[in-house]
Amino acid sequence: MRELLNGSFQGEVTVPGDKSITHRAVMLGTLSEGTTNVYQPLLSQDTLDTVKCMEKLGADINVSEDKIIVNSPGAEHLLSPKNLLYTGNSGTTTRLLMGLVAGLNLKATIDGDETIKKRPMDRVTVPLKMMNAKINLFENKFTPVEILESELKGIEYHMTVASAQVKSAIILASLHSKITTVIHENNKSRNHTELMLKAFGGDIEVDDTTITVNGGKKLTPVDVTVPGDISSAAFLMVLAAIIPGSRVTLKNILLNDTRDGIIDVFKQIGADMTIDIIDDSLEARGNITVSYKTNLKPFHISGDIIPKLIDEIPILTVLSLFLDGNSTIKDAEELRVKETDRIMAVTNELSKYGANFKIYEDGFMVIPGNLKIPDEEFKSYHDHRIAMMLIIMAIKMNHDIKIDNIECINISYPNFIKDLKSLRGEQIS
Repeated sequence: MRELLNGSFQGEVTVPGDKSITHRAVMLGTLSEGTTNVYQPLLSQDTLDTVKCMEKLGADINVSEDKIIVNSPGAEHLLSPKNLLYTGNSGTTTRLLMGLVAGLNLKATIDGDETIKKRPMDRVTVPLKMMNAKINLFENKFTPVEILESELKGIEYHMTVASAQVKSAIILASLHSKITTVIHENNKSRNHTELMLKAFGGDIEVDDTTITVNGGKKLTPVDVTVPGDISSAAFLMVLAAIIPGSRVTLKNILLNDTRDGIIDVFKQIGADMTIDIIDDSLEARGNITVSYKTNLKPFHISGDIIPKLIDEIPILTVLSLFLDGNSTIKDAEELRVKETDRIMAVTNELSKYGANFKIYEDGFMVIPGNLKIPDEEFKSYHDHRIAMMLIIMAIKMNHDIKIDNIECINISYPNFIKDLKSLRGEQIS
């Protein structure tokens, strides 16, 4: 960490491929008969656990440095796995897999690591059981998940939370029987499943916040090029915005309008940011450049924008500590059931720097003030976004931080430290 202190950050970076899109490309490739090439994927613990699960269902998958090749016999030829479907730390893999397996009329047991065992899965089983899926949970809420063979029926379902994972599980469960399922969202969540399923030939219609899936249509493989993950880019965007002398360009970043909430926040605070759109095919993408600027205004986020930046809230909290006034985050109760309780983790750890918060059940107010250099170890809670948040905070504070576990960064951004070092610019006097 010492080599990252007392300096600016300048240059260009291509951040890892988007995790959500990589998961879905591998899954839909497995449900399609033939070969799917996934270019520039994220190769991390989470996505590789998805690969292993799809292999256990019957896909032949080859992973190289810049490509995943999925060869599949097609959905109707996939088989109940002989062994546990292990999902590691990945909530996306776990929840989407529940819908995928149930929709295939297969039998399987799904489980993950100790963090997954603490995350609620009943939000997925409620709609799946309405579809006639036979699913058992530990204590009716947690993994391991036991899925038994069952013929599903179509439903009309009103989402109780803005969750792309729950929505996607319902969509995947609806694909292979000749049924129709209608999903109503209150707030639009990330729509990668809808966009990608249409590209793979699925019969899906989206009308604002209503999604209709007509099952029974055979999927056809397509090649998918994965854009850079805006949730990973967010850490470098904030770094450039708060470190004097910094200017960072992030290449080929996902600009999907259900994921671009951080762009709105940067506009709200008056950041020095430019966006160059380079592609708007399956998923909008572009280059984002952020430069340091003084006297940035505070931000206030709630309601519809929260699903568009839920994973960015930890690093946006660091940003808020260096803005000119109090910032507020509300309607973000989903943070309580992420890899850890992120409201607790963010406020606990940043409080060690003297940060002041007014904490709510669904968020918090950040009250900038006199910060200090602490003399204690920090906790990542085995959460990749908390670990990266703490590293950016330490760089800003010129603090050679001690974190109990930074290996969890490999879940989403294995080259995070390497990329920070590549951007290391001039010394700040």
